[in-house]
Amino acid sequence: MKVLFVFDDQEYSSFFIYDLTSGINSLLRVSPEIKIQKLTLGELYTQVPIEKFLAYFSVAFSIKVEKYLILKKADSLLGVKEAGLEEDGKMAVTVYKDFHALKNGQLFTKGEHRLTLAEIDAYISYQIDQDGRIDVFERQEDIIRLIKRKTLRPRLSSITNNYGTVREYSGSNLNLKDMLKLGTGYLAKGNARMNKINVPEVGSYTLNGDFPYQLNRIDWEKNNVKLRSDFIQ
Repeated sequence: MKVLFVFDDQEYSSFFIYDLTSGINSLLRVSPEIKIQKLTLGELYTQVPIEKFLAYFSVAFSIKVEKYLILKKADSLLGVKEAGLEEDGKMAVTVYKDFHALKNGQLFTKGEHRLTLAEIDAYISYQIDQDGRIDVFERQEDIIRLIKRKTLRPRLSSITNNYGTVREYSGSNLNLKDMLKLGTGYLAKGNARMNKINVPEVGSYTLNGDFPYQLNRIDWEKNNVKLRSDFIQ
């Protein structure tokens, strides 16, 4: 089963494809700046119903995806506020590299930090970092894992008890059986090695101008996951 997880921030949403097929532990992390003919993925996501977006996505990347789970960034921050902040209104976060956040202009330095909710918002907002890498996916996954720990655990009783909570925080066409597969699949082996692939991959794209960057050209031959040639502008 392949599930599209949308970290919804309108046209700057991030797209994650979880492959929960038996024996497979993989995750695709797809940039919203990829152009599908004249529109970016992020723009397309905001302009069509999610069912049509799934159909376009599946055809464009030759990946059949029928299930989806949408988490709005605002709701993820609400989840952090309810589940992750301590008495001082901050949460402990490990920053894995130095980077400037475009959202608030803050320089985050490598190491252990305690961040406010506004700083977490900047920490997880989509951007291409000054080193040209799209490492925001890692930062977003930190928050996604927190929400998953709050609403889903790889135990049958917890998943069934929290099924309504999951739907409250997200849009989804996952039924309880799908949610159980998600919980006993990806979440249960959360400590296992996962094959994570960025789309586009490092070294396969060029950037426009100076920081803040935008994606320019992508050499799809250098990517494991390829955009169909008739979708390339």
